Amino acid sequence: MSDNFKGLNAPESVVKNADKLLKPTSYDIRAYVGEPGNFFTEKAVLTPEAMETIGKILGCQEFVLRTGTRMSLKVGDTIVIGYDNGPTSEPLAAAMAKGIISQGVNVYDIGTSSSGQVYQNQNQLRAKAHVQITRSHVEVTTNGAKFGIATQGVHTYLLEQMNIFLKEQYPVRNLPEAEYGKIYDKKSEGRKAYFDKMKAIYSGYFEKRDNSMVAVNLFGGTGLQYKELFLDILGKDTLILGDDIDVNSGHLLADPTRKEMLAKVPRLQEALDNGKRIHSFDLDADRGSLTEGSYALTVSGTGHYLGDALAFVLADYKMKLALPALKETLKDKGVDPTNLKAIEKIAKTFYIDARYTGAVKQYVESLGGTTIFHPKGHSLWKETITENMKLMSSLAGYNTIDEFVQATGYRDLQIEASLHFFSTDTKDGIPRDDAVENIFILEQVIDALGINKLADYFKTVPSRFATKEIRTVSASNEQKEQITAEAVSALRNLFADKAGFDITEFDGQIRVDFPDGFIMYGMSNTSPKLTFMAEGSTIEMRNKALAFVLALHNSLKKKYGDNEPMDLSENDFFVKDSSYEMTEPDKMTMDDKRADDFIVYSKIDKSIMDY
Repeated sequence: MSDNFKGLNAPESVVKNADKLLKPTSYDIRAYVGEPGNFFTEKAVLTPEAMETIGKILGCQEFVLRTGTRMSLKVGDTIVIGYDNGPTSEPLAAAMAKGIISQGVNVYDIGTSSSGQVYQNQNQLRAKAHVQITRSHVEVTTNGAKFGIATQGVHTYLLEQMNIFLKEQYPVRNLPEAEYGKIYDKKSEGRKAYFDKMKAIYSGYFEKRDNSMVAVNLFGGTGLQYKELFLDILGKDTLILGDDIDVNSGHLLADPTRKEMLAKVPRLQEALDNGKRIHSFDLDADRGSLTEGSYALTVSGTGHYLGDALAFVLADYKMKLALPALKETLKDKGVDPTNLKAIEKIAKTFYIDARYTGAVKQYVESLGGTTIFHPKGHSLWKETITENMKLMSSLAGYNTIDEFVQATGYRDLQIEASLHFFSTDTKDGIPRDDAVENIFILEQVIDALGINKLADYFKTVPSRFATKEIRTVSASNEQKEQITAEAVSALRNLFADKAGFDITEFDGQIRVDFPDGFIMYGMSNTSPKLTFMAEGSTIEMRNKALAFVLALHNSLKKKYGDNEPMDLSENDFFVKDSSYEMTEPDKMTMDDKRADDFIVYSKIDKSIMDY
């Protein structure tokens, strides 16, 4: 070992929790921090000691990308650190900074900030990397971190490299304290750079527009930091909701996917009754939903739009407006026709995930586009989009992405079902899931398509009958993984090589598409929850598919001794939506007629079933 390095010497408690902190199946860190009033006890996994250790690793580790490229932070580099407004986030951020500066890397502390500001401040403040400390949308007993170097997020296989670094106690830089990096207070500068950019790009458009029917639900999270920005851009009379919520009280979670959480926001239902279109954030404001209509929050009501619904809007915009404009611009610039076709092929590709309604694929293809299933995970999606932008730039004859987008004005738009909406920046072309900026983008897209009421728009696109993503607690992470692994194996074996059935697998999930719908089974990467879905071209078909996958779920829970009941608080449609006729989901078995009907429909060989 060189005199300039020494062993990591991480605390034993941190090494013991390596697999809970740095999971190769995850795209960020998410782990238990303790109970309110009793954080960071010996039962906690993510502690200041753990975060300081991770900071040391991040500050010096040489990551090896799939391309073979090596990436690391060097002495003298700078990293931006922000955090949400949870009770453990600031101390964890301070611990992360302590570990990072010990490796000679400087830290810009931008304070309580959205993930979008963290991502953008990296470029705006000319830093090399970023860290955001956030639990996102889960309980206050959990916290986490997501980070990246340059445009590369540290996720999955890169987290596995950090895991090995920790377990093997690899050497870190052994610097005298005088050579440590410095921590700089950049709260005001970071906020100003972010606000100035937003106002410069969007104020001119929205000051000429009637914004009276737009409302913003801050959900008590980091969105609170941007209240004045919304009032500046959308006007002083803009309705702001969720600015009087204590998001750490346990009363609700800042989860824009969940109707029952939105219903707890004061004055939100009143705003819907008054015809407002409401944008809602999660805690770190990297995901945002759209809600419109008096009955949107009822169990079976429509009007609460998640990513696979908003994908129709984005597909229309890209295929009908953005792509033709890009082609015309590149033709005028003399781009080779062969290269232009290659660019068009990339630009008309839409990424979908396992939770998407099958109607999106149908619609995109009707517009002349193509769809590709993409593994879930915000870092993975951004990595794919960045590579596409690099290739398009090269094909168009530009040396860099920023040259390409500044010459063409093109921005790619993609969205996960979970509401990570990725829009490439009009200055540097880098994709970011910034729910604050995406409000302005979405409203402009809606205008460009001439949409007045979203309900009227969605009457014009294909629709199917789908469950929400059903998430229910498992007894432990170990049992969750066992159940999921066997469910995936069972569905693979049952539907392999079956005509008319398409199997897609990624990240421990499986989706089986068939002519009249799909079924999906998987697990949460961030909490001990099992997840599944079903969809049908009719309510009857949806219920048959759901009965089958629910029966499989129940049988595997029984096999692995998981006695946790279905979480009916999160999945209350079972008891509130009469169209399902499944008020006791835990009792569903393969003997149910609907499950048997699905087996008959699928022509499954019952002799190979043991469920």
